Amino acid sequence: MIAKVNLLPWREQSQKRYRQRFGLMLGGAVLTGGLLLGLSYWLFDGQIDLQKQRNNRIKQEITVLETKLSLLPEMDAQRDALLKRLSVITDIQKGRNHITRLLSVLPGLVPQGVYLEEITLTGSRVKFSGQGESNGHLATLLANAEQSEWVNDVTMHSIVRANEKQALIRFNASFVLVSEPLTGSEEGE
Repeated sequence: MIAKVNLLPWREQSQKRYRQRFGLMLGGAVLTGGLLLGLSYWLFDGQIDLQKQRNNRIKQEITVLETKLSLLPEMDAQRDALLKRLSVITDIQKGRNHITRLLSVLPGLVPQGVYLEEITLTGSRVKFSGQGESNGHLATLLANAEQSEWVNDVTMHSIVRANEKQALIRFNASFVLVSEPLTGSEEGE
């Protein structure tokens, strides 16, 4: 009886099952590969979209910054204008007491026999003109001005006597009125 047993159909069935398993495994591998490929495509596409969003956000911020940077020249001009105004205000604050100081210093500078006709204050420069009875009186005027702690750069521009019959001598002079008193060695001793 053993001679009559045919093993070929069993082998064919085993080979058939082996081919089916191989086909299923191959199909599963292809399906898994396709899923992995689709998943990786989806992930990379998501990363690309995220990067595009980031790039768009950066472009928007760059546009905002460029707009702000375009305002800088205007803001610089405003700042310069404000600095000029502050400079003018500071100069006014420094010079607002010049007239008061000039009027308080002049009586100590001008001796008897000297008559002032015109006084011009431009900034801190004081120009004045007038008449004096003699050269000695004008010399006293200059000496008083040079000794004053509020006066600097004393200059006599002209001394004119038209003729011998004229009693008074005409003069033009100027000096600089200082903001703070000059400290001399006489005051410390």
